[in-house]
Amino acid sequence: MSGMTIDAARATPAAGSPAPAPDPTGGDPAGSDPTRPTARDGFDRLFDPRSIAVVGASADPAKRGHQAIRALLAAGYPYPVYPVNPHADSILGLPVSGSVAGIGHPVDVALVATPARLVPDVVAECAAAGVAGAVVLASGFRESGAAGAELEARLRAVIDRTGIHVVGPNTSGMLNVGTGANLVGLPDVPAGPISVIAQSGNMLLSLAADNRELGGPGFDICVGLGNQAGVRYDECVSYLARREQTGAIAVHCEGLRDGRAFLVAVAEASRHRPVVLLRGGRSEIGQRAALSHTGSIAGSDRVATAVLRQAGVELVDRSDELAVVAGALATLPPMAAGTRVAVLSDGGGHAALAADALTMAGVEFAELSGDTLRRLRTVLGEGAALANPVDAAGATDTDPSLFADTVDALMSDPQVGLVLLVGLFGGYHLRFDPRLRDSENRTAGRLLELAGAHGIPLVVQSCYAADRPYNHAMLRDGGVRVLSSIDHAVRVVAALYRRGRRLHTADQRSTLALHHVPTRPTGRGQVLDEPAARRLVERGGIDVGPWRLVGSAGQAAAAVAGYGRQCALKVVSPQVVHKSDVGGVRLCVTADRAADEYRALVEEVSANVPAADITGVLVTPMAGTGTELLVGATVDPIYGPVVAFGGGGTLVEAVRDVTFRAAPLTHLEAREMLDETTVSRLLDGHRDVAAVNRDRLVELLVRVGDLVATTPGLRELDLNPVIAAGDTLHPVDVRVVVDTAAEGSGS
Repeated sequence: MSGMTIDAARATPAAGSPAPAPDPTGGDPAGSDPTRPTARDGFDRLFDPRSIAVVGASADPAKRGHQAIRALLAAGYPYPVYPVNPHADSILGLPVSGSVAGIGHPVDVALVATPARLVPDVVAECAAAGVAGAVVLASGFRESGAAGAELEARLRAVIDRTGIHVVGPNTSGMLNVGTGANLVGLPDVPAGPISVIAQSGNMLLSLAADNRELGGPGFDICVGLGNQAGVRYDECVSYLARREQTGAIAVHCEGLRDGRAFLVAVAEASRHRPVVLLRGGRSEIGQRAALSHTGSIAGSDRVATAVLRQAGVELVDRSDELAVVAGALATLPPMAAGTRVAVLSDGGGHAALAADALTMAGVEFAELSGDTLRRLRTVLGEGAALANPVDAAGATDTDPSLFADTVDALMSDPQVGLVLLVGLFGGYHLRFDPRLRDSENRTAGRLLELAGAHGIPLVVQSCYAADRPYNHAMLRDGGVRVLSSIDHAVRVVAALYRRGRRLHTADQRSTLALHHVPTRPTGRGQVLDEPAARRLVERGGIDVGPWRLVGSAGQAAAAVAGYGRQCALKVVSPQVVHKSDVGGVRLCVTADRAADEYRALVEEVSANVPAADITGVLVTPMAGTGTELLVGATVDPIYGPVVAFGGGGTLVEAVRDVTFRAAPLTHLEAREMLDETTVSRLLDGHRDVAAVNRDRLVELLVRVGDLVATTPGLRELDLNPVIAAGDTLHPVDVRVVVDTAAEGSGS
C-alpha cells in the first residue's frame, strides 16, 4: 500500500507516489542509514509519528476524516498517510485501504474518525495491527450519560488489555508542529518551544490565538486529552519534559484521573522544563463528610493550589495569562539565585503601577549599589529618580539610546537578576519624532546584546506593543518578551523570579515519591478513640506528651498526683465524639479534686448520653502558655496524603489560616509552610509567650507527613491545638480518622 513520499530537499508530500516502507522500530525513513534505526518507545511513536492511518477517511470535505487528510497534506507532513475506508478507492489522491490490518506497513498512529459506537472495536483492531497510538475524535462517551459511560468502559478495557496509547475520546486531536503531524486541523501554527496539554479543544484554539496576538514564540506539540480514557496528563508531562524541542509546558486542566501521579510527574519535570497550569472547575471536587478540622478546611482548591506550587508548577488564574507566561518561561532564562528585580520607566505612572503589582506578587526589588547609582546619574542627569524603580523623567524622550546605557548599568549591579522596562519604548518615533526610528532600532539591538552578555532576562512593557514597530520585532526575535499590558509583564517577571528560586532549592525538595496509600478513601470514616489515636501517632515517632488511661476515681487521683501538676480529664467513649458538649472534659484538675472530678464527669456524660459505653478517662497534664497551632494531615481525594499547618484552637475552621503540602515533604517545604501563615508572626514570641523553636516544629511537620504517607487506612489526623512555646510542642487533643475498610488501624 502506498502513501505519501518524502522530497528530501523540500520535505513536502508528493501525493500518490510510492512510499518507502517505514522502519518497524520507528526509524526515520528520511534520516540516515536505515539499517541503524533509532529506538522509539510508544510515546515517541504517538507524539512524533512517522506514519499515520486515518480510520474513517472520507471523500466528503465536510467530514473530519477528509479534513484530517487535507490538513496533513497542507502541513507538509513528510511521512506516509494511509486513508482507511472499506467503501472507497482513493481520497485526495491517496489510495485507500479497507482496514488497518490491510495497510501492509507499520503504523505509528491511527486517527479514529468513526462514530463512537465503533470506537472500541476499531481501537482493538489497531492494537492487533501493531499501531502504537490512536487519537479518538468522537464524543458520546461518559460525558453523555450512562450509555456513553458504558461505551467508554469498553474502550478502557481494550486499552488495558492491549496497552495501546489512546488520546481521547472526545478530543480535539494532536499536533506536532515541527513534523506537520496535524491531527487537530488548525492551520498556520508557528513552530516554537511551547508544548500544550489541554482538556478542551476551544482552549487549544484560544491559546494559539493569544500567542499569535502577543507575538509569542510558537509551539512544539499540542495535545487535547478529552476524556483521558487512555493517555493522562502525567504521562504527557513526563514525555514532553524530555523533549529538547520543548522549552515550556502549558497545561489546561479540568480534572485529573490520577492527581498524585500528576504531582510526581510535574515535580520531576519542573527540574528541567517550566510547567504552567490553568485550571478549570476549581470549585469543590470529591465532596465528603469531614470528621476532623483538617478534613473540613481542606477544600480541593486550597489543597490543589498548595501542592501544585510545591511541585514547581507556575499557576495562572486567567486564560490570557497561559500563553504569555509559558512563552516567557520557554525563551527567557530564570533569575539567578539571590538576585532581585530592577524596574526602569520613562514615566512615574507606569513605574508606580509596576512597583505595586510586583510587590503584591511577592517579588523583591534590588537595592542598587552606590556605583550603580553614580552611573545612572551620569547617564540620566539630575532630573531622574534613581531609587528602584528608576524613572528616566524625560531624559529618553529625545535620545532613546539612553535606555541601553541605563540597562547596562542596572545589569552590571550584582544584585540585579532581571530588568523590567516599562513605558513607551519602541514608540518614541511614533509619539515624538519619526527621526527617532533609527535610534530606537539601534537601541533594540544593543538591548539584545546586553541581555545576552550579562545573561540576565529583559522584559519590556510598551504602550506601543500593539503597533508592532520593527524594533519590537527585533526584541521578540531575540527572545525578549514585549508586552502591552503591565499586568502581563508583571506576571512574567513573577514567574521568572519564582522559577529562579525554585531551581536554586531543587535539591532540597521532595520528588513526591508514590507510596502505597490509596488516593481516595475507601469505606466510611471512623474516629478512633483518643488512646488509640495517640498510640498510632506515637508509633510514627511523634511525641504527643504524657498521658494515661484510667478506669476509676482512685486511678485518676494517682495519675494527677504522679504528674505533680494540674491535669485535664477527658472521657473515652465510642459514642462521644464532641466531649465538651456532653460534659466529658474537666480542666485544671488538681490531685485533691481528681477523684471527685472523675466521678462527676462519668455521671454527667452518662446522663447526657445514656447509651455511652465509657471505656475510661484520659488524663493529661495541662499545657502551659503558648501559641495555639494546628498540625494535621488528610488524604485528599485527588492528590493523596497532604499535611496541614496553621493557626489552631476552636476558631480554626472560621479563620482558616492554614496551608498544605503533599506528603512526604522535606524540611525546606515544611519551613515554607510556617512562613505562609499569619500565625507565623507569633512564632518569634509575643507578649509573655516565648518564641517557638522552628526547627522542632519543622521536624514535627515532616514526621506527620511521613506518617500519613506510609500508613494505609489513615484518613485524617488532627493535633489541635498544639500549644507551642520554646522547645515545647504540646498536642492538647489528638484525633485520628481511619477507613472502616482498613485493617490494623491502631485501635
